[in-house]
Amino acid sequence: MVSHQLVLRGVHRGNLLKKFRFRPPQTTLQRACPQAGLGVVGWGRIDTGRPCGSPAGAMTGGPMNVRSEGVVIVGGGAGGLELAIRLAKAGHKDVLLIDRSATHVWKPRLHELAAGFRRGEVDELDYAGLAEHWGFGFERGELADIDPEARTLTLAEWPEDDGRVRVPGRCIGYQAVVLAIGGVTPDMGVEGVLEHALMLDSEADAERLFERFSTGLLAHRAGQRSDPFHIAIVGSGATGVELAGLLATEARASSVAPRECQPRVKVTLLEATDTFMPGMEDEVRQSIRKRLLNVGIDIHTEQQVSRVDRDRLTTDGGDEFPADLTIWAAGRVGPPVADSIDALATNKKRQWRVKPTLQSVDSDHVFALGDCSVIDDEPAPPTAQAASEQAEHLAKELPRFLAGETPAPFVYEDKGTLLSLGEAGSVGEVKGWFADDVQLRGRLARAAYQGLQRQHQFILLGPLKGTAEALSDVLGRSVGPRLKIH
Repeated sequence: MVSHQLVLRGVHRGNLLKKFRFRPPQTTLQRACPQAGLGVVGWGRIDTGRPCGSPAGAMTGGPMNVRSEGVVIVGGGAGGLELAIRLAKAGHKDVLLIDRSATHVWKPRLHELAAGFRRGEVDELDYAGLAEHWGFGFERGELADIDPEARTLTLAEWPEDDGRVRVPGRCIGYQAVVLAIGGVTPDMGVEGVLEHALMLDSEADAERLFERFSTGLLAHRAGQRSDPFHIAIVGSGATGVELAGLLATEARASSVAPRECQPRVKVTLLEATDTFMPGMEDEVRQSIRKRLLNVGIDIHTEQQVSRVDRDRLTTDGGDEFPADLTIWAAGRVGPPVADSIDALATNKKRQWRVKPTLQSVDSDHVFALGDCSVIDDEPAPPTAQAASEQAEHLAKELPRFLAGETPAPFVYEDKGTLLSLGEAGSVGEVKGWFADDVQLRGRLARAAYQGLQRQHQFILLGPLKGTAEALSDVLGRSVGPRLKIH
């Protein structure tokens, strides 16, 4: 049997190239790929006789035949990918994961990509390699519509850059579908946001932001300006705060080196409410604020931005803030596709409404987790931690549901908050089981923050490869500056 490889895209540290060889079980392809016609076990089935309609904008042409699967997971973020792996590890191979990207990056590390870390340095992994390893199916695609009554979902056409269709629309039947697409940052109707500000919702967004940062510094230097390069970040949630810390202390432009030759960077955080980091425990909030101020970051509350221009922000009160680079990190809403799926109810934030069991209020065979969903009475926060907990819950409850049982309700357990602020340090709070909450700072907080990532890695890679990856990261941090070897 031909040996397969799962290549972990870690940073190339010196001559260290991380590759792990394995032989997938002999039944992996037959279980995870029923469309290949090699037989089906468990939940999956082949059904090429049922037609699927063509929702507006999803595809051209007439009805298509349906290819049916068991469990279909749409979205490979922290929750969706962990769920696929947990189900596959438990022996449920009729699982299909769909994501528009070919690779996975843990979302809490997007701000590191935006500050100049390369994809390998934030442990980018191939979905296809993980699917081969664990025995679930994977296809690239983007959700266009869902028909709960027919239990089918439609994937949009995949066009080339010139507009020609590379991959036609696909229609997939399911016994259960899990929506784990995540959310996006809303522009809130503020003039100029879409034209002049950048957001941080994906790997592509992060790399675009870093490119704009790098070229902005170069332009600043070429213009021989004496003032700082101004970065304005709107929103004092975790994303905005972590990004502020990194850009102010650790970001290294790809266009100007060494760092001493780069223009001075001035970061300003703007918050619309009267409270910095609303929702955070006061002691933790004050500790974060102090650390940011100590590295020269300006923090302004009660500043509702009403207009974004190329070089400045204007607030409702008439205040203006200079901005060579504007980053919009205010709020969180569900994905745009939710607006076009009429059969599934959403709330005012465009999140799919689900029952405590994480089932849609409109269809028991549709589940949703993470940022794209909301439990009306007990909403979980839009964090990777919550999505991971929901994935663990569904890994137990989905098989029970498909066996005809009623799934148990999900109960969120807040384990605390940890933030990495670059050279400004790390701060967090861990919820105690038997005592008061524990405040963490400095190296201990950094170790706890890295521990969360390691936990995610161990789920994705298994204990052996996860440990190897952790050791490689430790070695990488000890050998010097970040390098990208082409």
